[in-house]
Amino acid sequence: MQGSFHQVVKISDEARQLMLCHAIAPTPTNYSVIYWYFSKENLALTQKIDLQLATCDPLDAYFLNEVYTEFLSNTQQIEKNLLTPFEQTLSGTLAQLDNQVSSEEEALSNLAKIGQALTRLGEYKPLQSIITFLLNAVDQSKDQHKSLSNELYKACQEVTQLKDKLEKSRQEALVDTLTGLLNRRGCELKLQRLSLNDMHSSLVIDIDHFKKVNDSFGHSIGDKVIQLVADVIKENVTDADIPVRYGGEEFVVVFSNKSQKFAHTIAEKIRIAISKLKLVQRQTNTILPPITVSIGIAQLQKNMAWSTLFNNADEALYQAKGSGRNRCVLSSKHIGSTLERSY
Repeated sequence: MQGSFHQVVKISDEARQLMLCHAIAPTPTNYSVIYWYFSKENLALTQKIDLQLATCDPLDAYFLNEVYTEFLSNTQQIEKNLLTPFEQTLSGTLAQLDNQVSSEEEALSNLAKIGQALTRLGEYKPLQSIITFLLNAVDQSKDQHKSLSNELYKACQEVTQLKDKLEKSRQEALVDTLTGLLNRRGCELKLQRLSLNDMHSSLVIDIDHFKKVNDSFGHSIGDKVIQLVADVIKENVTDADIPVRYGGEEFVVVFSNKSQKFAHTIAEKIRIAISKLKLVQRQTNTILPPITVSIGIAQLQKNMAWSTLFNNADEALYQAKGSGRNRCVLSSKHIGSTLERSY
């Protein structure tokens, strides 16, 4: 949602006026819908509200929630386009109210002093009546402003909570729920922070004969195997590295600013640790066959895309599979490598 600060303020003011006119509570959901209505960036949303207004139907919470769900709940830029402007508007309004309350308290103090002086004089009863009226009016206004401030503070808290939920949802969307590793989307976002001009290396890891595990012991055991392999991977990487469940029984690890030689050393540690796992099906006390993995290793070359790096590591993985599994193979496309042999 583009526009200058003054445009945003104008839209915010129009939204507040309509909400006030229709007694719409200033919740994040309600404000989001009305703000988008005045921004006129979503034609279908605008037309739906125009129709509601034309038929004199109420803009109640049920209707606004329906509009929000239909048009806004899946908007990826909702925090930037709605919550942040809303939060800024609330903060500005609260600051103005706080200033008004302070001014009203000062006015009450001054009026009280004037009233006391007139009482001592004892001969200006009409003025005393006016002072009393003003005291009551200002005091009532102050109470109203304080009440509104409390409501706006609650709305601010709701915005903060909603932003926290959005952030949590974003993070959860980047993580594989079974293993706690990043998923493909999470991997892509992490890779955007790395420069293709630096030296990086990658592993592609695949669990050997995984289909047999699922077929023989069931998918719950298969899931457990995937989790255990993921745990081994986590134990052998650092916070600077990018471990990923790429899909099914396949994993990827990207080593930032580390060579293929270094990646090969870690790959061997992962492979050996997994081969030493002892797995027992508790219900039947059945010992599972040894779990092994095959690993392909590649290094990012100059002018190489991430997809090419992964393809090279994937080709090395297939060489590992074809040469007996339970081994690590370096990509033959690593120029000048002295490590181009399998294990």
